[in-house]
Amino acid sequence: MKEYRVWAFARSAAPNLPALEEQLADVMREADRRGYIIVNSCMEQKYGTEFWRPALFSMLTAIQQGRVNAVMVQSLDRLSHDITTLYRILRFLQNHGAVLITTENNLQYELYLTGLESRILARTARTGKRVPWEVAVDAD
Repeated sequence: MKEYRVWAFARSAAPNLPALEEQLADVMREADRRGYIIVNSCMEQKYGTEFWRPALFSMLTAIQQGRVNAVMVQSLDRLSHDITTLYRILRFLQNHGAVLITTENNLQYELYLTGLESRILARTARTGKRVPWEVAVDAD
């Protein structure tokens, strides 16, 4: 099993701080249950279509600096609702060898539904970089 140094991330535009705190707590509990190392966490009350978000950029900076190699969220839309923004984030993760892990939904299925899975797989074939999600390893 790969050792993940995780940044737990939560986002909601709803003005409901207890719900946002619970979202983050759920992600952190799941990271702990899976045995991941939680390096840091953050939450933000922002719209998912906004790109310029301080918490998001703190997390991306930690990835760029090599302090974190995984981002954990409840679902893909916690990062953004905008496909272009999601693709930019996934490319960033891929460029830095980090992965995205979701706790409530199958990430590859979510990416398939958005059309991003095929774009990332094509980029993987072009660049030789790993896909930015967990890859299940078959047991022998």
